[in-house]
Amino acid sequence: MTNLKLFQVTGYQNEIIIKSELSYITTQLKFHRISQIIEESPKFQEQEGNIKGDKRCSYILGVFKTYNKSFIVIVDECTKVATIQDQIIYHIDQVSYLAIDDYNPNNNRDILESINNQKKLLQSGFYFSLYGDITLARHFQKYENSFVWNNKLLSSLRENKISSSWQLPMIQGYVEQIDSSVDKQPITVVLISRRSRFMGGTRYYSRGVNDDGHVANFVETEQIIISGSTLMSFVVIRGSVPLFWNQDGVNSIKLTRSRELTQSAFIKHFNLLRSYGKIFCINLMQNSRQLEQVLTENFYYQLQKAKLDHVNYQFVDFHSLVKNGKSSGVNSYIYQYDQTLEKFQCYFEKDRQMIKKQNGVFRINCLDCLDRTNLFMSKLCLYSLERSLRILNLQLSGSHDILNTFDENNKKLLHDLIIKYKIMWANNGDMLSFIYSGSGSTVSEMAREGKRGFMGMLKDGYNNIERFYNRQFEDDTKQNTINQLLYHSTSQTHFDNWIAQQERQFCTFSEISILLITWNVGGNTPITKDFLQNILHFQEQSNPDVIVFGLQEIVDLNPQNIVIMSNEKTLQLWNQLIQSNLSKIDSYTKIGNCDLVGLYIAIFVKTNQISRITQIDIDAIKTGMGGTLGNKGGVSVKLNFDDSLLGFTCCHLTSGNKQCQQRLSDIDEIHQRAFQNSKQKISLKNLDYSFFFGDMNFRIELPYQEVVEQIKNYQQLISEDPNCSKAKKKLAHLLNFDQLEKYKNKNQYLQNYQEGSINFLPTYKYDKNCQIYDTSKKLRIPSWCDRILVNCKEELICSQRYYQRNECLDSDHRPVSSYYVIEIKKIDKEKLESVKSQYCLSQMQSVKYPTPNFDVQTKHFSTKQFQQHQYPQQYGNYQDLLQGSEIDQQRNLSYLNLTPQNQQQNQECLVKKRDQQYQQSQEYQGLEQYPTEQMKQQQKSAQQQSYQYRLDLQ
Repeated sequence: MTNLKLFQVTGYQNEIIIKSELSYITTQLKFHRISQIIEESPKFQEQEGNIKGDKRCSYILGVFKTYNKSFIVIVDECTKVATIQDQIIYHIDQVSYLAIDDYNPNNNRDILESINNQKKLLQSGFYFSLYGDITLARHFQKYENSFVWNNKLLSSLRENKISSSWQLPMIQGYVEQIDSSVDKQPITVVLISRRSRFMGGTRYYSRGVNDDGHVANFVETEQIIISGSTLMSFVVIRGSVPLFWNQDGVNSIKLTRSRELTQSAFIKHFNLLRSYGKIFCINLMQNSRQLEQVLTENFYYQLQKAKLDHVNYQFVDFHSLVKNGKSSGVNSYIYQYDQTLEKFQCYFEKDRQMIKKQNGVFRINCLDCLDRTNLFMSKLCLYSLERSLRILNLQLSGSHDILNTFDENNKKLLHDLIIKYKIMWANNGDMLSFIYSGSGSTVSEMAREGKRGFMGMLKDGYNNIERFYNRQFEDDTKQNTINQLLYHSTSQTHFDNWIAQQERQFCTFSEISILLITWNVGGNTPITKDFLQNILHFQEQSNPDVIVFGLQEIVDLNPQNIVIMSNEKTLQLWNQLIQSNLSKIDSYTKIGNCDLVGLYIAIFVKTNQISRITQIDIDAIKTGMGGTLGNKGGVSVKLNFDDSLLGFTCCHLTSGNKQCQQRLSDIDEIHQRAFQNSKQKISLKNLDYSFFFGDMNFRIELPYQEVVEQIKNYQQLISEDPNCSKAKKKLAHLLNFDQLEKYKNKNQYLQNYQEGSINFLPTYKYDKNCQIYDTSKKLRIPSWCDRILVNCKEELICSQRYYQRNECLDSDHRPVSSYYVIEIKKIDKEKLESVKSQYCLSQMQSVKYPTPNFDVQTKHFSTKQFQQHQYPQQYGNYQDLLQGSEIDQQRNLSYLNLTPQNQQQNQECLVKKRDQQYQQSQEYQGLEQYPTEQMKQQQKSAQQQSYQYRLDLQ
């Protein structure tokens, strides 16, 4: 460890003061314990009050927020690993967390666990430098925050307008320096691998590309050669195949978006790489392995379609070139790149003056961008190293075949630099592999020794076992920890709450329509081929913008299907059937899907609306056998429609009349686990709109015969008079014994959902291919197993236009569909910045003129979020129909038959009422409504007054 203590942290009663001995930092930071405001003031300003604690440290990483508590992240111990001219690079060995509000994290198990996981993560593979930007490769002339892994930790400093000298970056990756001599000339080689923070995560949770064009496991590796006053730098990059894909197991890869929906992100990715100049893609996938071949074919297809003038591509089947544990087969390919290396050049400087600049890079990938990629890259960079030494008139090897020298396993025949170089690159491969997969590289022995012997095979086998173990037991925790570091995903701050209340100031709203369909198909091949007169009959509504199909039991839930989870052919069959029907209605494109044994959810959007969809994420949650089997569970898709966050969860809950409590537990499990390993760790209850639907298996708690008799009486009465009140009483009687209605308010998640009134017969269980309820020996009680629920945030409108069952006889269930019209928001970024300025100004004023209560008070106004156009709200109305007065019944029945004019008036009144309440809430908070120009002036005024307030506070 290095004794580097250049920062002093002093705790007082009401604030924490941080000072630095670095010459370029001329101020000190003051963290106010109560308000959490961070101030910058002259370095030697005297402080008042008694000192509560004092310590010296190596580095300040920023502020970590978790479970609404804030901690200053401090580097206590570090180790010097490399020196590049005046720049010294340190590895982080030990960190500590200092609570700003003097909170003891030991008092909260969740906070303590979160901090301990962060410490474990940060103490391996993270680096910083006090002089010179460690994030900056030599060929770049601009700041690149892709590699700043403490970017979110620094956000509090940026929000409080703290100068950039305090915003000290940290990278993740690997750094090593080796020293040797060539022709008696001292030579230093430094290797720096910088891993991108975008799509940061573990191997199986972070694959492919995202909507912004960033790819998983993107690493920029810079090889620096120093000889006297000369410095040369060569950069190569690696990154996941830029398609939307995921991998659930060793032999399971799925493309999660169509070729059409992939194209935009694919082009964005290579446009992001334009800063490197020309790009030469080398794909090292295995041609004989089908799952890799799928990625290769689609990679090449997208390149052909994109027609990018700055990108070249070559496929190299790495495995076919590696024979008997030796990698010499790839050497001929490396030598083929001689002209490309000459064209790309490398960065070259003499006496700290740039002479040449690198103007192109190799982008290398395999499946994981780990083992094969690192070995191929090490040889390519060795060849570049030899070319650089030739420029310096230095001869590394007596042989002109430097790559065959690399493959030599007799160290006595190797130059000292080559031996160290091979170990350095093997270490680089091990660290990058450990970061991404949890174990060392499976080919590091080949890199170190030139071939893979028996012990190397044993070690590689162990690493493969360790990767499997990490996938099963460690990756969830590690991914959550990374998400907290990069996104503060467990923290909802006072600012977050406040800004959410101001949406009407910086958002515009529009309406879209959504159709949801749930159907348990009973493992049957569909008999009904035409859905236009049943499932896809929209009554008098327009063609929906979004159509969501949620299917259960697309395959029989037998042991073989549950364990093997083989449903590809069935999925293909249903996709073809659905798409053929949709094509007769309008132009729809599938934008997301997810499956789990018999569960399947597919989302289709009008083709002209696709550009409004971003950030699609999927998740599958097993609840069978204690969460180990997928015969029961949920499949979820969440996405951004403009700037509204929508989630759709199709579920299949535990069956059985007496298993109601287990069904409620299934619901808890799905809501607690869904998307908890996503980068934006947002739970279903925190979405703008969350639709929860499927075969919930809730039953009617009455005897079979009584239920059947009530249904027969209902059918007879309704056939005589569709508006017969007695018929509705029969249905209401059954609904009062429905388990979902009975237990809904006793479940923490279900109670937040709304359901339209049910005026259709139970959807389960029918004899096959007929309209007769179960006549088998089991005599299963007819029930409303198939349900559609919705939960939306306050102030948002969700209008249900119909809720119905559809008459498809293919299975023992009947499909259920529901049509909604919802509000979608679009953020005006300029107005948002103005609103943020208001907040900053108000906080500065609160520091200058403190008040006993820091929180901005908000008056609560009840808002009707869920609106039905045809039926009364389900819960609470069925009992009214049975026991209410004649006047109450007439009132409810008249609501059932709202005319279109009354529906429109009802909608307009709701919007008007909501806007009035919003205006009142703003007045209650003492916040004025600013026109756009006034908001701009307010923003400018806030920036101008910021410094003056700090002076006044001093």
